[in-house]
Amino acid sequence: MNTLRTANALLRCNAAAYGAVPRTAILAATATQTPLRLPPTTAARPFSTTPFLSKKDRGSKDKDAQSSSKKDKRGNSSSDPTPSSSKETTPTDPFDFSDLTAAFDKIETRYLETLSGIRSDGGFNTDTIGAVPVQPDRKKPSLTFPLRELAAVAVSGARRFTILAFDESSVKPIMSAIQASDAFNQQPQRDPENPLELTLVVEPVRAEELTRRAKEALQAWRDRLRDETHKREKVHKKLKADKAISTDDAVRLKDKMQKLQDERMKGIAAKEKQVLASIAKHR
Repeated sequence: MNTLRTANALLRCNAAAYGAVPRTAILAATATQTPLRLPPTTAARPFSTTPFLSKKDRGSKDKDAQSSSKKDKRGNSSSDPTPSSSKETTPTDPFDFSDLTAAFDKIETRYLETLSGIRSDGGFNTDTIGAVPVQPDRKKPSLTFPLRELAAVAVSGARRFTILAFDESSVKPIMSAIQASDAFNQQPQRDPENPLELTLVVEPVRAEELTRRAKEALQAWRDRLRDETHKREKVHKKLKADKAISTDDAVRLKDKMQKLQDERMKGIAAKEKQVLASIAKHR
């Protein structure tokens, strides 16, 4: 009787963990008065645990991944919807030239600033002088500092500047830096009363040199416009090849684009006359 109670107690305690126990096993344990043997537990494997792959299995899995990658590169089974960054974007409306006009405006702003800096005084100011790189130590050629960090620069007259070094050891390196710079055509002079002060007089640039600089800037302006037009022309050719536009549309697009470029070229020609006349006037 005690044995049966023991079996029942064990059955109640472990029913949830071990599942149902056959009735025959309970009767046998009761008749022979032997301890009831319950089936061993099997721990559930968590989802995060994966079975160990043998070397052969891993090799097979790597081959499958490489094969899948090759398919993606060929475009047969790629699931990545992101378009390639190398593809050229085409305008929604081919006859909308606002992007080309914006590019022309940006180029025009840049070269107008360049031309405004071409003056008889060379366009020098305290900022351009302060930006000259100075090498304080000849033994360390890679160590340079902007002149503004070694001296103060101020305007002292027409085309005349004063450079006041913070330390006497910087005076000679500053003089050498200005003399070696292609932007300057003279060497600063030391003040006899103040060893830290240098005087720099900017000599007028010759008219021939100013004319050369202006023409180079104007030609670069024209080249940049042609480059932007050529880029847009390639887009039109692609649209035609893809049959997105007809041959007649391609002709109309070319004519419109050419008119936009011609208008800008006329503006450059007018600016060229203005700049060259100004240079000749100040000879």
